[in-house]
Amino acid sequence: MIEKVDYSHINWGPYVMKTKLPDYIIKKLKAEGKKARVHYNHKLAGHLHNQYLYPEKVQQWFYTELQPVVQAYRTGHCKFHGIEELDIEMNADDLWVNYMQPGDFNPLHTHGGDYSFVLFLDVPKKLEEEQKEFQGTSAKPGSLIFEFANQARPRWATTGTNVLPKAGDFYMFPALLQHWVCPFKSKVTRISVSGNLRIMNRLNLPHDYF
Repeated sequence: MIEKVDYSHINWGPYVMKTKLPDYIIKKLKAEGKKARVHYNHKLAGHLHNQYLYPEKVQQWFYTELQPVVQAYRTGHCKFHGIEELDIEMNADDLWVNYMQPGDFNPLHTHGGDYSFVLFLDVPKKLEEEQKEFQGTSAKPGSLIFEFANQARPRWATTGTNVLPKAGDFYMFPALLQHWVCPFKSKVTRISVSGNLRIMNRLNLPHDYF
């Protein structure tokens, strides 16, 4: 009888990082989101009426605060894929706020740039109650779903992940990772923020490096 099994596993698929952002960032983005006036619907896939681009000054402030988080993602990403953590130059493409209301949804889509993220500013309790009451076999109302490939059932591979976000949750992922958001019925507004970052010195990196 084998007494001990030493083993390792291959990291497969995209690297998705979850963390929490501090309250001062959540509060400022909520306050600035209320003042945002530039509609961003024409640039986005979402079936939402209220999606607004943050002013440049707010974007600069946010991405300065976010720098340690982006660096943590870079480090985790390189470790996950077993690649050298080379120096890269990154620029922020944009930053927008989404006000998701009953019946709104985000179809399956990807983002521009190289790295993307979503930050949840407000997830009302009424929506959480609707999720608990849901009895279907699909993703629950208001869920964020990452899809790397077709679902594998029985579970021989993990190809999709269903997320029930809370206020303050921050997810960072490769921009080309497909994801979507289920609609909900509760008469509430769920607020989230998204943005994209782009590697600028790609021509100086190995051709297969990300």
